[in-house]
Amino acid sequence: MSWGGSFTQNYVNPENLVQAEQEYDAFMDLYQRIMTTCRNKCIPPHYHEPDLHKGESVCIDRCVFKYGAVQKLLGKKMDEQAANNMGNIGSSGGGIPSTL
Repeated sequence: MSWGGSFTQNYVNPENLVQAEQEYDAFMDLYQRIMTTCRNKCIPPHYHEPDLHKGESVCIDRCVFKYGAVQKLLGKKMDEQAANNMGNIGSSGGGIPSTL
């Protein structure tokens, strides 16, 4: 039984590739912002031990959780706003002026 031919893909849809790259960039940007914000907030600039203290670990856990919660809330608000905008366009006749 050969595994080589059954799971190969010869063609990648360029639109999917562009979308995947954008999602990757957005995720890496979010990750970098979380790391920078939580590190600056929870870990002192001059530390003497290689491991985190319990307080620092708890602070980082809470910081990451709160950052994620805020991002989720913002995503919901943006989705609602986009849906409202689409609803407003649909209720005004599609936004295309009539020439008749």
